[in-house]
Amino acid sequence: MSARGWRERLAVIGDECGFTWQDQVATVQALEMRSIELRHVGGRSLGETGQDEVDALGRALVDAGVGVVALDSPVGAGRITDTTLAEDLATAERWLELAGRLGAPSVRVMSYGQGDLEPEAWHAETVRRLLALRELAARHGRRFLHENCVGWGGRDAESARRLMAEVGDEHLAFLMDTGNGVWYGYDSVAMTEAVLPYVRHVHIKDAHPRPDGAEPCLPGLGSGRVADSLALVLDAHPDMTLSLEPHLLVQPHLGITCRDAGALRHSVAACVRSLADLLDRAEGAEEAAR
Repeated sequence: MSARGWRERLAVIGDECGFTWQDQVATVQALEMRSIELRHVGGRSLGETGQDEVDALGRALVDAGVGVVALDSPVGAGRITDTTLAEDLATAERWLELAGRLGAPSVRVMSYGQGDLEPEAWHAETVRRLLALRELAARHGRRFLHENCVGWGGRDAESARRLMAEVGDEHLAFLMDTGNGVWYGYDSVAMTEAVLPYVRHVHIKDAHPRPDGAEPCLPGLGSGRVADSLALVLDAHPDMTLSLEPHLLVQPHLGITCRDAGALRHSVAACVRSLADLLDRAEGAEEAAR
């Protein structure tokens, strides 16, 4: 595993380390991280945040020496029949403009829930919209990252591989989440192998399977096979950017938030320690096997 320097490339999703943007910046500084990924600030999506507040956040990040590795938009996270392509492009453009102002190279998207469409129509419409998003990203000089979460391309490894073969390029790459397979019922390593040429960013989380979904846990303690997925990614892309998404105290898709800055900072610090231990053990096992 080519894990050297991972600590310097490790970011955290902001709302998982602080409710307000001020708390998010403070926690990243306290944990000596160099990067952050932005999703919600003050309980609102970043895309709903006013220009003055976004500019203040941007200045604070510059002053702190913290870069923005990605923004997490809601595009593609709902049912495909609930929005039009024009609406999605307008939302996406707002996020790309935010990325430009905050210096983020990438914006996360998903590949749409099925809605009322038949499977073939769902697939075709997903491809049509992602190709339009890819074109928009190219015009902005940015890229979208398709996450293995909600949508046609997040169901299993073969769907993800097929979708990326149809839409993937430098302006539409793949965001590999190591924990989502526990929620959706597929093997994360198989997913990683299927999309490896397209992966340009990684979310690190882990979980234990439960009848009604999954229970988040520290990286390496669950069923996500985090070390195995990271070994594949880092061997292929040694300089890969990584973001912690602990989900221990915050799960926005379930409406679970936390305003306790100290508790959030503690949870992220625990994840960093657990990840360091996991990677150390994985590297030690590799060296012993040589």
